[in-house]
Amino acid sequence: MQKNLDDFYLFGSTNKDLITDDEIKNYKLNQFPLVNGKKTEMTTAITKIKKIIKGRTLHFDGLICDQRSQHSILDLAESLRSSINHCDAEEINNFYAAYQIYGGSLVSFNELRKRADLIIFIGNFDSYVLERFSKNLSWSSKKTQSKIYYISTKKISSFKQKITLKGNTSIYNFFIDLFKQKKLHVNHQLLQKELKSSRYPVLVINPMNGFMFTQQLLKLTEFINNKIRKLRIFKISGLNNSSGFVNSCVIKTGFPASVSFNDWGLSYNPIKYTANVQKSEKPIQIYTSNLNSNPKIEKFKQNIFIGHPNILKKEKFDIFIPVKTPGIDSNGIALRSDGIGVLKLEKKIDSNYIQLDEIVKELKNND
Repeated sequence: MQKNLDDFYLFGSTNKDLITDDEIKNYKLNQFPLVNGKKTEMTTAITKIKKIIKGRTLHFDGLICDQRSQHSILDLAESLRSSINHCDAEEINNFYAAYQIYGGSLVSFNELRKRADLIIFIGNFDSYVLERFSKNLSWSSKKTQSKIYYISTKKISSFKQKITLKGNTSIYNFFIDLFKQKKLHVNHQLLQKELKSSRYPVLVINPMNGFMFTQQLLKLTEFINNKIRKLRIFKISGLNNSSGFVNSCVIKTGFPASVSFNDWGLSYNPIKYTANVQKSEKPIQIYTSNLNSNPKIEKFKQNIFIGHPNILKKEKFDIFIPVKTPGIDSNGIALRSDGIGVLKLEKKIDSNYIQLDEIVKELKNND
């Protein structure tokens, strides 16, 4: 399911067949709650978690969940006066920190696919993402080869028109030169010519290229849009329903992520409220993921995992509780990267697992 979901997150794919027969066949229906690696009853595992978290502040991370689960976990974090963040918090912060200052003309993937006459990738991108981008774009081979440019420090084979530079500073300076009147090196004049004649150019960015690089790009595009011409932006991000978490967090707190609740309200700090920092300040983490069976987890002294029954090395957690997976054995809702498109994940099979939000509500009633 994950690859098909990735296509939805990034590109708004409307493919209804997110679950294949193999994925359902490989879905584990016989998993039990574990405490210190040993099988136990659900009530015992929940009681154990209640004892661990009672009167303690802790950190919630992962949040690779459907919207209903995210809302309930935010409520639990507030009741426990704890910090909470998404596993893709760095990507979220890199983009929104710049976007809140400089803004930008963001487009959906569908707008890009139908209206763009020039696409410029700027920075480094995962080769898998580039392959999925090309497949979902559905352009002719001729148009793809002539109207997509890739400006990066890494050599790739995905696109014909590519410009390789030495570093992010060189990329940034080169992009500025594209809009100047002076002529560029003969190898780069074609892109400059394409930019001048293009009616709907789109710049594709990846927030994971770094905080400063993203800031510089959005600052530059603000200047270009105000002084030179209209330049639209499409961002490659939003995996693991991170846009869903941004939406849930903004509704609850007014901030896109990285918050900690306290007796006076809450505080927002994208640097402090990350798993990497919080693990040295708090001993306990509750990691939730009912949409991804293979998340990257920053381990704390005590680790509670509530999520996908197929996760590997589940016995390594202090407490493991398997829950239903939206799109397989329960219904749910996820958001695509622009935070607008909604996908209804429909139940395909039955299981005896509990809903993630039901466990969270039970933990909130910790008398």
